[in-house]
Amino acid sequence: MAKLDVSMDDGELAAFLATTWTARVASTGPDGWPHVVPLWFVWMQGTLVVNTTRGNRTVRNLQADPRSAVTIDDGEQYDELRGAVLRGDLAEAADDDGAITAAFGDKYFGGNQPHFASWRNRLFLRMEPERISSWDFRKIPEALARREAERNRGA
Repeated sequence: MAKLDVSMDDGELAAFLATTWTARVASTGPDGWPHVVPLWFVWMQGTLVVNTTRGNRTVRNLQADPRSAVTIDDGEQYDELRGAVLRGDLAEAADDDGAITAAFGDKYFGGNQPHFASWRNRLFLRMEPERISSWDFRKIPEALARREAERNRGA
């Protein structure tokens, strides 16, 4: 049986990432165990930018090994589930010319200045994903119908 394609296209993915609030960022700890933390993020022209603070466990892990996986998802019922897994290096500190802080303000604070804008130890990390896998289970009925139509054409 052919696999159903329920992936998001680029526009759907960008819209999803613009409105979903929490990313779960996985790094590898010094003991080799995965370390997963929820972080707020913005998606800016194909780049994931997360907000964190200098010197925490996640930052130390990523300094030692920048490879990371980030999961962003939403939905409660099975047929509502959608999300994406982004893989790549999450290590480059993003210089903020004000655009990143403004993007966080727009997304999370109704256009107001984020409360963390004045934090001395604030750090933005960026990832240009090497790979993105996505799913949108709301597409299952359409994908099933498409597969059935293809079967009927081939019969």
